[in-house]
Amino acid sequence: MYSLSDDAAVEKVAMGQNGILSAITAGQITVDMSTVLPATSLLEQEAYAKRGVAFLDAPVFGSKNESADAKLWVLAAGKKDVFEKVKPVLEKLGQTVHYLGKNGNATAMKLVGNLIVALELEALAEGLVLAQKAGLDLKTVMEVVKVADFRSPLPVGNGENILKRDFFAYFALQLMLKDANLIQQFSDDLSSPIPALRIVQKNLVRAVALGFGNENASAVIKALEKEAGIEVKAH
Repeated sequence: MYSLSDDAAVEKVAMGQNGILSAITAGQITVDMSTVLPATSLLEQEAYAKRGVAFLDAPVFGSKNESADAKLWVLAAGKKDVFEKVKPVLEKLGQTVHYLGKNGNATAMKLVGNLIVALELEALAEGLVLAQKAGLDLKTVMEVVKVADFRSPLPVGNGENILKRDFFAYFALQLMLKDANLIQQFSDDLSSPIPALRIVQKNLVRAVALGFGNENASAVIKALEKEAGIEVKAH
């Protein structure tokens, strides 16, 4: 079971020289919890199958807090009987476990989910910058965000931290950019339009170029703040 930063790391650790494939034996089960392209998961599955090894792609939603509290949301894909064997372990890591079917489907679902995350963070950033420019009281703005019909935990938590200028990296901005690029590649392969994400990508690139890549993904707002000539914070 492993969770690595990107596709290149997975290919090196799993299939590279002196990697997992060089030592693993038939009858074992491998679980990759990385956020990668579905095509990478399929390459892993094929390589492990040649060694008689079962494979699940099993990325997760959640960050440091959820991981520490075993409250992740776990996705899993592969042969159903293999999933059933591994499910008790996955249930120790997450508050929910979702079986997606054939290999590659869990990593596909992770990219779909991260597309939604990226758009929510962009919407939050744009909204807070606009609210500040309009002269609204940002504490009251967040009170509305907490209760209105568009509420969700992601903008509530990130919005409160932005107002405190707290950008501790629960999920780093540079990883959000990496995932946005994966989503673009995946959507291009499927000829599925993602016009809003392409705008988010540009802001992520700008925010990383400004030096905020190691901060939380919510630091995407800093690219907008620079353009707007303001800083969003509670008074």
